[in-house]
Amino acid sequence: MKQLDLSIIIGNYNTEKLLEKTISSVYRNIKNISFEIIVVDDGSSDRSVEMVKNKFPKIKIRENAKNLGYSKTYNIGTRLSKSRYVLHLNSDIFFTKDSSLDLIIKFMDKNQNIGISGCKIIKRDGSLDMPCKRSLPTIINVFSQTIGLYKIFPKIKSLNYYLTYIPDDEIARIECIMGAFMLIRKELIKKIGYLDERFFIYSEDIDYCYRAIKAGWSVYYFPKIKIKHMHGGTTQQFKFKYLLNFHKGMFLYYNKHFARKNLFLVNYLIYSGILLRLAFFTVIGLLSEAKSKFS
Repeated sequence: MKQLDLSIIIGNYNTEKLLEKTISSVYRNIKNISFEIIVVDDGSSDRSVEMVKNKFPKIKIRENAKNLGYSKTYNIGTRLSKSRYVLHLNSDIFFTKDSSLDLIIKFMDKNQNIGISGCKIIKRDGSLDMPCKRSLPTIINVFSQTIGLYKIFPKIKSLNYYLTYIPDDEIARIECIMGAFMLIRKELIKKIGYLDERFFIYSEDIDYCYRAIKAGWSVYYFPKIKIKHMHGGTTQQFKFKYLLNFHKGMFLYYNKHFARKNLFLVNYLIYSGILLRLAFFTVIGLLSEAKSKFS
C-alpha cells in the first residue's frame, strides 16, 4: 500500500465549535495529495468527540481520559500516523483562500534538507501572529523583545527575536516556527524523536526546532500558506495560568539545553530573570484587569 503524503494531527480539549470549523477548513484546502486526519481528544467534557464521529466519520479519533498536555497529545497522534509528513495543527485554525496544503508539501519535496516548515499565521485582528517566524531565544533577544529594544534597532539581528526584518510574505530560512502549524518530515521524527513530553504546553515547538537544527536540518517559514489563529482553544485559560505555563516552558528549555554549559552564577541570573519576567507580566495583567473592571 502506498504511503500517504500527509497526516494532520489535531489536539482537542473542549473546543467543539472551533474544531468543527477547523476540520471543515482543512477539507476545503486539500487537493492533489493523499492524507488522513487524526483527532486526539484530551477528555473533553463538551460534545467534541460526538461531533467528529457524527459529522466526520472518516476521521480517526483517539480519546484520552484526561488532558495530557500538548506534547503528549500530539505525540500520540504522530505515532498513529502513516504518512511522509506530519502536520501538528491547533483546533482553532482556519485556512484562508488559496492556501492549499499541497503547496507546502511540494515545497518540502523539492527541498529535502528542510525538516520543519511553518506558515504565515494571522490573528483575529489581521495582524501577524509574530511567533510564526522567529529566531531561537537567547538572553539578548528575549530581553530586547521584552523591553521593546528591537523596535528601535529592527535591523540588528541579535536583538530581533521575531525577525521583523524578514518581510511577512517572503519564504525564508529561519530558526523557529509556531506549534499551532508545524509541518514535520517523518524522516526527521525518525532521527530526533518526538516532542519532549516534559513541556506540558509552550516552548515544545522551540525545543523541537532547536533539536532539528542541531541535527543538521533546516527550518523554513512558508507564507504561501496563510491561516487565521483564533486563540480560542489551547490557550483559553486564566491569565496567570497561561503566564505560569509560558515561563515554565522557558525554564525547561534553558535548563535542558544550556544550564550544564554555564556557571552557577549565570544560571542563577537566568532563572531570576525568568521569575522577574513572570512577576512583571503578572502585575501588568492584574492592573489591566483592574482597569477594565472599573472603567
